[in-house]
Amino acid sequence: MKTNKGKLVEWFSAERMHEMSKNWLSDLNFIKDEQLFLEELITNYTQKIISNNDLERAQTATTALYRTKRGNEKLINNLIKHEQELEIIVNGIDELEEENKYKKEHREFTSKISEFFHDYKAVKFEIFSLIKDLMKTDKMKNLIK
Repeated sequence: MKTNKGKLVEWFSAERMHEMSKNWLSDLNFIKDEQLFLEELITNYTQKIISNNDLERAQTATTALYRTKRGNEKLINNLIKHEQELEIIVNGIDELEEENKYKKEHREFTSKISEFFHDYKAVKFEIFSLIKDLMKTDKMKNLIK
């Protein structure tokens, strides 16, 4: 490990970077399926969203969901490319500049992935909160009847 301008920089082995990339891809593919579920959830509650005057809230959440879908797809494609370029590290040829570039890119992915997961969790929370509120309102209406 080295320090760089007061920041701790960890140099990962090729195996560690490969494992990290595989785990990220697995998580992102799971999120891709989860996003389809969230879309369907919003679609199934469209009538209740309209009748409860929650259209603006639902539109904001849906827009954020589509934004995360695009971001997820971009991250998946970039990670696949990044994973294929791992050969630069393991090919046995000393290409110091290319290897350092790859490691720098990997550290940048660490930040991007973390930021994406944080943003996605917020979107997911908002959608679940919206649906939960709709379910509560619907339950109260049924109790009153």
